[in-house]
Amino acid sequence: MHLFKNIWFRFALLFVADGLLLAIGTLLWLVFTLPRIPENLEALSTQTGINIYAQSGELLYTFNQRVKQVTLDEVSPTFVQAVLATEDRDFYNHHGYSLKAIAGAFLDNLKSLRKTRGGSTLTQQIVKNLFLTRGKSYLRKFKELLLSTQLETMFKRRYGPSYKDKLLELYINGSFYGTNAYGVEDAAQTYFGKSAKNFTLLEAALLAGLPNAPSVLNPYRRDPSKIAKRVAHVLNRMTTAGWITQTDREAALKGSFAFNTDRAPQNRTPYFVETIKAEITRLWGTSTLSFGGLDVYTTLDLGMQRAAEQAVAEGLTDLDIRLGFPDYKTASETDRKDYVQAALLCLAPATGHVKAMVGGRDIFVSYFNRATQARRQPGSGFKPIAYLTAFASNQITPLSLFLDEPRTYSINNKPWTPKNFRNSYLGLTTAARALIRSANATSVQIVQYIGPEQVVEMGKRLGIQSPLFPYPSIALGSSEVTLLDMTTAYGTIANYGIRITPTFITAIEDSEGRTLYRHRPNPVPVLDPTHAYTMIRLLQHVVDRGTGRRVRTTGLQGPAAGKTGTTNDNTDAWFTGFTPDYTASVWIGFDSREGKR
Repeated sequence: MHLFKNIWFRFALLFVADGLLLAIGTLLWLVFTLPRIPENLEALSTQTGINIYAQSGELLYTFNQRVKQVTLDEVSPTFVQAVLATEDRDFYNHHGYSLKAIAGAFLDNLKSLRKTRGGSTLTQQIVKNLFLTRGKSYLRKFKELLLSTQLETMFKRRYGPSYKDKLLELYINGSFYGTNAYGVEDAAQTYFGKSAKNFTLLEAALLAGLPNAPSVLNPYRRDPSKIAKRVAHVLNRMTTAGWITQTDREAALKGSFAFNTDRAPQNRTPYFVETIKAEITRLWGTSTLSFGGLDVYTTLDLGMQRAAEQAVAEGLTDLDIRLGFPDYKTASETDRKDYVQAALLCLAPATGHVKAMVGGRDIFVSYFNRATQARRQPGSGFKPIAYLTAFASNQITPLSLFLDEPRTYSINNKPWTPKNFRNSYLGLTTAARALIRSANATSVQIVQYIGPEQVVEMGKRLGIQSPLFPYPSIALGSSEVTLLDMTTAYGTIANYGIRITPTFITAIEDSEGRTLYRHRPNPVPVLDPTHAYTMIRLLQHVVDRGTGRRVRTTGLQGPAAGKTGTTNDNTDAWFTGFTPDYTASVWIGFDSREGKR
């Protein structure tokens, strides 16, 4: 018995020791992976902005640029009170974090069984804006706590008793207020055409509440209910804190806003700009966006971008009428989410440069980029990859004969009978004709013959990043892919089998003109040029006399190739094609996979 107890004691000791080592290792990993706060704290307040240029050198957009830094003495005291009442009433009494706020948030969230409020202090929000991502996790929250404590310590050592004022100035000068306004003075001029020291109580309440959700609460979007709700919340917090009376609150709510009509230049290519931000973050981390001082040269052709946007807008307007939707411009934000969506991406396959991109019809309704993020079934648009696999296997040629007819397959012990459009079958046909006429029955036969695993491998070689699954239905586009995937794959075919990874950025320079990054294409031969040429010729026939012949009715002249794609439930429609110089893919559908509601 004594030996048994001794063994268990040793086991428990080893268990505790392993736990301690794991905890110490995790702590050390956190410390060494924390973003570095610069010793020069003034650098945190200096942001010269990030300039994004089109391929022509024309300036597209500047963000993270603070027009003017202001001290607390240069800001309306009412605004300062509104910020503190709304975001952190105990700001002057904590050292970067508030256990009281964390506990209160935890209890409130527990009561509602969802996240209704956060427990972040103003210092934590500064850290989150400057050094961390927006992702929500306990690990990120712990990093936030560590950095907040460090930042407060550094500010106290640098500025002495007034360090809290300096932190508060960093917050109000560094917060994003929407409409490309960074800092309270920029926001004051943008929205009201006045200085931040001349706010009314109502204006102060509005701007104090904007950083919480600057896009959703953007006054120029004119969603009165959301703005009114947020302003009332700020005024209620100020009343509770004792900084204004109930009479002040009621008088403010009876007032109205006089917004500045001479607004700052708008972002002309919002989805493209957001993609550039994501790419910079991927290359160097989120803090790079915070400190600015960059000139980013992109691949965007502004003329092609405008043409793409116009084509998508006109097509969607026509489709809205056909589907019975009211005018999109008069619809509420909530109703707009149910409208049909579209995305477009165009690149030059020889360089991989993305020339135009439309991520959706309205970024204010949804920041979700349907050109790079949405994965949807491409339907028959995937068939060229399946046929190309067959030709590359040297087991099937375009002249190989098949009997295009209904056949039943056993998939997971369940019968499956792929059908052609309108149940129209070709009978004895060649592989080439089956592709041109988009015959489902023959396409599945071909995939069954060569093996769906080979199609998956071909898709990856052509540049598809989304997961592909080796089922016979892959011939009909059952695996979900992105618009970028399809454009890359077709671009590789158009480039005679040479794959070049798409890029949105050509070069990045710092404020001194030094090149920090220059894109260099990395061409990779992935396909026999003769097989690529065969597919190019077949896809030309699809456009000239097959399922894609409507392209010609638009007046398009010259060589062109491509393939349509529609899912069985008709919630997704695609066209992906190319000319000698460009490859493009277009998707139309509903964000909801159930289609029109």
